Amino acid sequence: MYQVFNMGHRMELYVPAEIAGDLIRISQTYNIDAQIVGRVEAAPEKKVTVKSEYGTFEYK
Repeated sequence: MYQVFNMGHRMELYVPAEIAGDLIRISQTYNIDAQIVGRVEAAPEKKVTVKSEYGTFEYK
């Protein structure tokens, strides 16, 4: 995970794109910086491949 995600975030919220702007504006009223840092997309196939020094593992 440390190679894929920025593990330095203080908090992450996964919300529909339509409300992200509202959450940022609400955060600003409390003097909390907020920003959109990414998005979640549907995968073309339901398979996860993990490659490590211990081998390659596929999960379907």
